[in-house]
Amino acid sequence: MKTYKVVNGTSYDVRTPDEIVRVLENARLNRTRLHISLGHTDGDRIGLDWLEEFESNGCVGRSMGPIKVPLLIANRRSLGGGALLDHCIVRIRQSAGGRVLWKHPAYHFGTLEIRFKAEPVALLDNRLLAVDVLRDGQLHAAFENMAQARRWVQKLGVFAPIAA
Repeated sequence: MKTYKVVNGTSYDVRTPDEIVRVLENARLNRTRLHISLGHTDGDRIGLDWLEEFESNGCVGRSMGPIKVPLLIANRRSLGGGALLDHCIVRIRQSAGGRVLWKHPAYHFGTLEIRFKAEPVALLDNRLLAVDVLRDGQLHAAFENMAQARRWVQKLGVFAPIAA
């Protein structure tokens, strides 16, 4: 059976730090749009950002029913969204401006590098993937051009040097 701590009627995972709960509740009540970074919150990879791109931006809402868990909804007018893995949050930023509202004490995203592929990869729709983003030397994402790769890294709020 899962255990929750209830704050202002919202049920948070008992493992979620109180500071995260405070930030999320403040954002929910003030309808502030956030960028939520999920990652490892225990073990040998503690603080490592998963660099998730999808369902990481939105407003905090809460589900209906007897256990009202926090949701990340697309915008203020949305009626639903995915439940937040609130105990896996490693960083919270405001979407507008990127100001960091909370960060895990061991937060990191590894060593990122943007570089051109030796051989571009052709997709079925005739597009070419020509640029890689590596994390700790391993392929993490691929893009058609350098501008797309830079935008993706900027959207995540991390830094990656560009290889020559």
